[in-house]
Amino acid sequence: MTVAAIGAYEYLEFIEREYLASYIGRGGAAVKVLAVGDDAERLRLSTGLAKSGDRFEHAAVDAATTRVHLIDQVFTAIAQQLDWVALAEAVVRAALESAAFPVPGERQGVDLAAVARHHEVDAAELYRSVRRAIEQIVLRDTELSHEFRVAMLRLCQERLGRGDVSETERETVIGWLRGERLPAADLRRVGLRTKVNRYNARPLLLSLTRWLRIAGRSGLVLHLDLDRLAVARRPPVGLRDGHYYSKAATLDAYELVRQLIDATDETEGLFVAVQVPPVLINDEARGLPAYTALRLRVADEVRDRRRPNPYAALVRIGAGGQEAE
Repeated sequence: MTVAAIGAYEYLEFIEREYLASYIGRGGAAVKVLAVGDDAERLRLSTGLAKSGDRFEHAAVDAATTRVHLIDQVFTAIAQQLDWVALAEAVVRAALESAAFPVPGERQGVDLAAVARHHEVDAAELYRSVRRAIEQIVLRDTELSHEFRVAMLRLCQERLGRGDVSETERETVIGWLRGERLPAADLRRVGLRTKVNRYNARPLLLSLTRWLRIAGRSGLVLHLDLDRLAVARRPPVGLRDGHYYSKAATLDAYELVRQLIDATDETEGLFVAVQVPPVLINDEARGLPAYTALRLRVADEVRDRRRPNPYAALVRIGAGGQEAE
């Protein structure tokens, strides 16, 4: 018996209408496992996700180039794709708004002297007001992890242009977020003590989704491509490309997806499209059945198998269905 599939374009229109424009845009979170049937549909899906939702940030993480069984590697791969300076500037602008001194017009950057002249106030007093407003936004938000708050405060301070944080220190903070190797002394200088690791990466990811909304974005669309997990044996040395996964690492990757699913109640503005090849749906050795905790969360629901159910946790994308269990 076959299970109905839905076309990539149709599914993208569905998630834009039913998720991004409504539920996710209002602060919800969802994780969908997508079994994609052919290369053309994969291309349509990845291209569509990259363009979905004008007010969403987008990140694509491929198991072939990122060790997706490690949450810290996933976070840093996402961080490498974001414009942290622009996000910090958006928060500074929001702080000026809250202090009743909005940046005039559509000018690029934040020039406190120009803002002070526009509002006919003393530049030093304006600086003190906006700094207090930024600290109110960043430091008192306990839903952001401590390390994330420190990092974002430094980025916002640099945007003020008053010398509290230099461009070099700004780049240190951004390098830390992106998982770059940095001298411990440089990290201490900006108030950071440890690198991004498996212990702090999950709180950092949750903090990121909240930060995007603080910065005026609707959230994050994350495309997690797990096609490489289906490769059981590494090719000869000369033909290898990127990362390959043992069965243990594959199960760890499934555990990461399981954690994302279970964290949706505490996550803001996040849509995760987990792409897997159809072979992994029923493969007892390396597929979803090998990891019961995830399989139970995305198991096919009892519905008409002749009609696709785009609301389901597991959706088949493509022209043809896959054999059901």
